[in-house]
Amino acid sequence: MKVRIYTNTKTRNNENWNTYGTFQTGQHQKYKDPIITGQSAEMDVIGAKHFQRQFYQKIGIDIVTETVFDYPYPATTEKILRPMLNKRMFLIVGPAYTLRFLKTKGFQTFSPFINEEYDEIRDPIDRMNFLLQEIDRLVTLPIDSIRDAVLNYKSVLDSNFTTVVNLEKLELEDLKDRLSKI
Repeated sequence: MKVRIYTNTKTRNNENWNTYGTFQTGQHQKYKDPIITGQSAEMDVIGAKHFQRQFYQKIGIDIVTETVFDYPYPATTEKILRPMLNKRMFLIVGPAYTLRFLKTKGFQTFSPFINEEYDEIRDPIDRMNFLLQEIDRLVTLPIDSIRDAVLNYKSVLDSNFTTVVNLEKLELEDLKDRLSKI
């Protein structure tokens, strides 16, 4: 059995990815995002404490491993919110059609930079093999290529962030309406 440990020592040691600063503004926290715009620009995040802001400053693409993989329908958890709230690209190690489900909720994804054909593969073994090949491809890319891709997808990252924030408000209002009718 081949064991894969994905890390990039260049990423962890690259000062441009690790240097950051923070300050508080209301419910959101602003911090300098070294990946998207260099050390000087700020990025808005919600729930930074709970969604591992410092961790996300060191990565460009999150490999989100959902709770279930071989499931008859898409299933998402809070895990997918982390890269969205931290404005990072992601691929999902989870059930088939999860990306399709997220798109119905208004989220955007990162094709063609990330090959998302895995989402349409129903057979779990084939889907996992496809995912492993795509992950192998992504982790061998130079850091500058990943940084450029994150920058090129900035509008998608911003849109996903806004969608998460808006969905939260809509879900809370829906819950309040349902509770008031009890």
